[in-house]
Amino acid sequence: MGENTMEDVMDKVNIRELIEFERYCRDYMHWDEMRTCYHDDAYVVVSWMKGGVDAFIEGSRKRPAPAKHKIFDTLVWKNGARAVVECITAIQIRCEVDGDTVDLSTHTRLHYRVEKRDGLWKIVTMDAVYEKDTMKSAFTDGTFHASREELARFRPTYANMMLRQVKYGGVPNGEMAGEDRPESVRKLYEESSRWLGV
Repeated sequence: MGENTMEDVMDKVNIRELIEFERYCRDYMHWDEMRTCYHDDAYVVVSWMKGGVDAFIEGSRKRPAPAKHKIFDTLVWKNGARAVVECITAIQIRCEVDGDTVDLSTHTRLHYRVEKRDGLWKIVTMDAVYEKDTMKSAFTDGTFHASREELARFRPTYANMMLRQVKYGGVPNGEMAGEDRPESVRKLYEESSRWLGV
């Protein structure tokens, strides 16, 4: 950071555009364009799945409620033909839960590894670091209320997201990196630093 050559600057601009375009494609269901953002061997780990990029895109296509990713910052650490990227994001979902319309907001750091192959930057991995979330009725006179007992069954950094997934018949991954488990975040960063070669 802070000692960029002109090549670094151009690469970082291209990497940032790649990451933000990938999220745009996800939000607005441009599945073919989303696929072009990933290398063929890319691997994704999020709260509702882990697997190859094609399984991720197909799973995203079938998700029961649309998600929108509101991006605040995109940071890039680059070393040669590899880079680690964090996208500071709020995931927003409006959906039906227990007969009410609710808004779910999950604050996360989307964590990518990207690599330049044959002159093109594309995504190799995507993980997430969960920070906090909330879920409440969209209406002041709404009926939905998540009890402390319900939420206590799940990780505090993404308990509402996990509760919603269970109510939709899903089996959420309770082992994601999260601020409630600092060692999990440290492990992810150490692995990415080794991969980056720094």
